[in-house]
Amino acid sequence: MDDDLTRLTKMDGKAGRLADQVYERLLEDIVSGALPPGTPMAELDLCERLGVSRTPVREALIKLADVDLVRIYPQSGSVVAPVSREAFGEAQFIREHLECALVAEAVRYIDATALRELNDLIEKQKAAATPAEFYAHDEAFHQTIARTSRHPHVWQVIRQTKVHFDRVRHLTLIEDAGHIPLLIAQHQEILDGLAACNEAQAVAAMRRHLREVFRRADGIFARQEELAEAEPRTRARRRR
Repeated sequence: MDDDLTRLTKMDGKAGRLADQVYERLLEDIVSGALPPGTPMAELDLCERLGVSRTPVREALIKLADVDLVRIYPQSGSVVAPVSREAFGEAQFIREHLECALVAEAVRYIDATALRELNDLIEKQKAAATPAEFYAHDEAFHQTIARTSRHPHVWQVIRQTKVHFDRVRHLTLIEDAGHIPLLIAQHQEILDGLAACNEAQAVAAMRRHLREVFRRADGIFARQEELAEAEPRTRARRRR
């Protein structure tokens, strides 16, 4: 059994449809990098780890394959898909355009309460002990801007479309958390633009911030392309 699957724990079977629970659990672990690209996703192993039957696992894997997070190979099993350069680019494009619009709107409605909340989140980012903790406060920072813009539901649209963008973000944090101070400084630049009620400054800072990931993505994609090239050989060995 692959070591990466040891992170999985049994489902409680209480909250909603079981196949949806399995899907959400695997989605979270794939996006966060807990189940990295290339991880085998054998149905029986997943059933044992999650404490469920094969039907919800199979349904979840099909659903994950539909969004290009898992690849299913007949007779040789399923694996976590490599990060898609195209899907990442589209997700970044959507996020940049929506969040720049949100921060422009937030300039109109920013108040002392929102500024204090955003500043507190930056302080929590500085104090974060792990990349995962930083990521949670990072997400809260962007969500707070969306709420301040008075278009909070747009954040839900962004969350639904940025899955592949987030895979790259998590992988860059796992490989090198040393750039977190730069990301925090960029958050401060966004906050400074909001505090000054300067739309152009806030939008420019947001755009720079959301394009930062491009500087670190090439290494991720190079390794994923190597993984994709190795997949046919790996599948051939499994069929023997």
